[in-house]
Amino acid sequence: MMLDRDVVAVSPSSTYRVLEGAGLLQHLKPKASHKGKGFQQPLAPHEHWHVDISYLNIMGTFFYLCSVLDGCSRFLLHWELRTAMKEFDVEIVLQRAGEKYPATSPRRTG
Repeated sequence: MMLDRDVVAVSPSSTYRVLEGAGLLQHLKPKASHKGKGFQQPLAPHEHWHVDISYLNIMGTFFYLCSVLDGCSRFLLHWELRTAMKEFDVEIVLQRAGEKYPATSPRRTG
């Protein structure tokens, strides 16, 4: 309860209801999420490829696991373990994935 010099007592829920009714809490509401908008889910295999990069600790040595996934089926198309992961390394992995599937021309994202 909110108490103001022993004159008035107002519960938090009543305060919220009055402020909400007056439109004074609009700035506190989170904005609507735009997540999931703007990306068209691929409907057929090899329309869209995704690259996923993670690192692994194998007996104290860190390696990068670079995976190329099909956007429609989530099938693992190609993967490599690498000691470094720079843009050039990702291009090599994508090129090798493309060599495995030469008849395809997917859109690629990183």
